[in-house]
Amino acid sequence: MREYEILYIIKPHLPDEDYTKIVAAFEGWITSNGGEIILSNVMGLKELATVFDKKTHGYYVQCQFKSGNEALLEIQSKLAVNEIIFRHLLVTLDSIHPKPGSELKKRNKKSKSSLSVPEKKEV
Repeated sequence: MREYEILYIIKPHLPDEDYTKIVAAFEGWITSNGGEIILSNVMGLKELATVFDKKTHGYYVQCQFKSGNEALLEIQSKLAVNEIIFRHLLVTLDSIHPKPGSELKKRNKKSKSSLSVPEKKEV
C-alpha cells in the first residue's frame, strides 16, 4: 500500500450538512476497499485562484491516506463522474515529502549537481 494525498474542491452552493456527507462518502470510498485515512483536513470555503465554471469560491478538503490499487481506481472513477466535486489533485506522498534515502531524493541531488557551473581552466 502506498501513501497518497488528495486535495479536492466541492461546489460552493451546498448546505453545510451536505459537505460533511460528501467528505464522509469520500472517506468511505477509501476505507471500503481496504484503505486507511491518515489525515482529513476540511479547509472550508475559500476563494479560487482562477474562475472555474463561473465559480469564484470552492469548499476545499485535503485528505492523506494509504491505499492499494483497488481503492485508488474507485476514487478516480467516482471523481470522474461526480459533478459536486469539480476539481481534484491526487499525488503520492513520496513526491511531496521524499523519505530519507528514497530514489526521488537521490534523483533530485543528481539533478542539482548536474546544474553546477564547470570550473574554468587556465590556459
